[in-house]
Amino acid sequence: MGGQVELRGPNFAETIPLDRLPDGSPVMGHFQGGPVVMVRRGDEVLAVGGSCSHYGAPLDEGLVVGETLRCPWHHACFSLRTGEALAAPALNPVARYQVVRDAGGVRISGKADPAPPRRPRASPSSIVIIGAGAAGNAAAEMLRREGYAGAVTLLGEDPSIPYDRPNLSKDYLAGSAPEAWIPLRSPDFYREQFIDLRTGTVAKQIDIWARKVTLASGEVLAFGALLLATGARPRRLSIPGADGGHVHTLRSLADSTAIIEQAKTAKHAVVVGAGFIGLEVAAALRTRGLDVHLVAPDPQPLARVLGAPLGEMIRSLHESHGVVFHLGQTPATIGKDEVVLSDGTRLPGDLVVIGTGVTPDTDLAARAGLAIDRGVKVDPYLETGAT
Repeated sequence: MGGQVELRGPNFAETIPLDRLPDGSPVMGHFQGGPVVMVRRGDEVLAVGGSCSHYGAPLDEGLVVGETLRCPWHHACFSLRTGEALAAPALNPVARYQVVRDAGGVRISGKADPAPPRRPRASPSSIVIIGAGAAGNAAAEMLRREGYAGAVTLLGEDPSIPYDRPNLSKDYLAGSAPEAWIPLRSPDFYREQFIDLRTGTVAKQIDIWARKVTLASGEVLAFGALLLATGARPRRLSIPGADGGHVHTLRSLADSTAIIEQAKTAKHAVVVGAGFIGLEVAAALRTRGLDVHLVAPDPQPLARVLGAPLGEMIRSLHESHGVVFHLGQTPATIGKDEVVLSDGTRLPGDLVVIGTGVTPDTDLAARAGLAIDRGVKVDPYLETGAT
């Protein structure tokens, strides 16, 4: 996914004066045909690949925090010492390089060996992860990278293997990204890493004290440790017509595919919600040539997140691409081919997408007796207190 960073800056095979490396700021260059960033931290100079392994963002535009480098686009976090991907959305490391000192400067002598695998000093007998989205998938991968050798079971309600959810409302929905970009890993990856991935699998009950998970099929899984990564569910409207076949929410690959299929014949789309999902869906459907009206109670899109001036700029940008805004309004009813707003305005709509946010999926945790407060209550280590 994504592209490669264009080669620019100095050739790091040649000596670079230290004064060309400002302390704490990444500097882009290249080595043997690949982009590389150097970072000076006091008297020490470190070098890693210059292209984010997630979507190819130029890492010299990122932020150095301690011994880590944060991607400027999606905030993936890499170790400057090892190149490891320390935090999602990046799953793969970037290369690390050997930096040697010459008179008056530094240069790269070659690639460094990958960081050696770690072995935890103590670990549970087995780990079950409920939720196979980005968080659950990243946790399963990190367990293996950290050297955990016990059984890892990854349970997902979605019938698809873990995938890149943000793409569902962006390039894939717009038709400019193939479905091959969507999965985070191939099926072979999970077999090779000895991760028992079970898609289309619903966890119905957790017995905390017996350390067991009961599946909808009736199967019971024992665990030494349990990770809840159940994510969120989209909010739905409780108005007449909201359950129509042409009315969609967007959370899963199946949701996005269904919208794409209906967009092939629809002419008029109504998008409800002016947050990130609503705006991205509106832009994607305009790219597909549909007439798009966006309805929201807010005075400006994203104003609560970015402020009114930026909200106005975002609105103007979408309007320049043909999106028609109906702000300060909410849908009252949804018909087969129209949406009636709270002020009586009738909008043509043979495709309706509801993007009014999500709520934490805490039902399973609540049934297990865990404390809930707008989500599962945890301590600073993300532990629930159930032992």
